[in-house]
Amino acid sequence: MHCERWNPALWPEILRHLEVADPGEHAKTVRFYYPDDKGQEFYLKVYNRSYSWGTIKDLFRKSKALRALKQGEALCEAGFHVPLAVVAGEERNSRVLGNSFFLTMGVKGLPLSFFLQTHYSEARSRGAVRKKREYVRQLASEIRRLHELGFVHGDLTPFNILVQADGGKALFFLMDNDRTRRYPSWLPQFFWKRNLVQLNRFLLPGISLQDRMRFLCFYLGRRPEGKERDRRLIRWLEVKTRKRIREWDSKEPQLSFRRLMRWNGSFDRSG
Repeated sequence: MHCERWNPALWPEILRHLEVADPGEHAKTVRFYYPDDKGQEFYLKVYNRSYSWGTIKDLFRKSKALRALKQGEALCEAGFHVPLAVVAGEERNSRVLGNSFFLTMGVKGLPLSFFLQTHYSEARSRGAVRKKREYVRQLASEIRRLHELGFVHGDLTPFNILVQADGGKALFFLMDNDRTRRYPSWLPQFFWKRNLVQLNRFLLPGISLQDRMRFLCFYLGRRPEGKERDRRLIRWLEVKTRKRIREWDSKEPQLSFRRLMRWNGSFDRSG
């Protein structure tokens, strides 16, 4: 609990949402305002209890809610932007984990996908294109720093990155950090590549194949086609991206990667 952000009057509101939470495998996020519709925006994420093997594992680990709190604090200490945590809690009975919850304050920003749709879904001026490329550079640099410090986000999609933009400067907020992990810098690991696939697999308005290559250049800190190792990474990323697309659409057309990743007015493959 963060005492400076916590208000005891929030507890009845939290309990109200916990009592009506639907049982199921997936967590549910509820937005509410306190003390009224013009008050502070909050997001309450409720994690339902695990079953079968998950119940056994939960005997020896913290709940997703407490893990989200811990990882958010670690990210914040490392200089990354995350939603401000208010409180996290869990139910346990003889060490058996029940439901848990994580309450954060709202962030004034747009998910990366909708930010691009709002500002770059149509042809723009040269100035707007330059600004978009600068945002691509800033995001790539932020993700590179994330991985250099050993962090791997659990689900780094364009919907889990919120953007606050002011002129040529953008702030990127990392959301849903309950599955984020931090590995020791001395430990070789390749989970960071999973984050690149998670980001790359979505159709995005205003983002061309050249923009994706620019992102990779900035992420690597060099032109990736210059070394065989980087060319292998590009080929691997295309293969993995196509594989993820086939999981959504078994009738994936055999198009060039440029055409396959071209925005078609939708965030999914159905158009």
